[in-house]
Amino acid sequence: MIEFPNVINCDGFNLEKVEPSFDVAKYLFNIVDSQREYLGKWLIWVEKSNKPEDMYDHLNKASKTNNGSYYIVLDGKIIGSVGLGIISETHKIGEIGYWLSKDYNGRGIMTNAVKTLSDFGFNTLGLDRIEILVDTENRASQAVAERAGFEKESVSRHSFILHGKSRDNIVFVKFRKGLENA
Repeated sequence: MIEFPNVINCDGFNLEKVEPSFDVAKYLFNIVDSQREYLGKWLIWVEKSNKPEDMYDHLNKASKTNNGSYYIVLDGKIIGSVGLGIISETHKIGEIGYWLSKDYNGRGIMTNAVKTLSDFGFNTLGLDRIEILVDTENRASQAVAERAGFEKESVSRHSFILHGKSRDNIVFVKFRKGLENA
């Protein structure tokens, strides 16, 4: 069984698993609600988060699984989230997803979080390949993946529906050291 720690230290902030509470749910809902247009442009779950109770349900479900979902905590405040999901234990493949409050963009926080979580995936979990799927129009998220050392591998056409429209993803990949050119 894969074990994810409760806290992973980064340079200047932490990745933390947070116990679900209605106060945390309200706090996160307020971030999402105040940045609905910004976050909702790229994230499917935003349109399903219409009240603090929706966020609490999500927190509660996530807390009951042993997964790599973390909140980015800076100076005691949650400012975003990053997660490492295991696509295949057999084939040693993971996938990273992320979001960050627009108030904290441009500081290298998400790039650092993605680098830290991918290093954890390779060095601690023994993954060989980690993917990041990014909407072809989401330039900021593409830049995070590239700064974190991921390379464009392909475009997955018509891979998801957002706001009633079929969207394409760029598949970014990073391999465990030694497998890059294998």
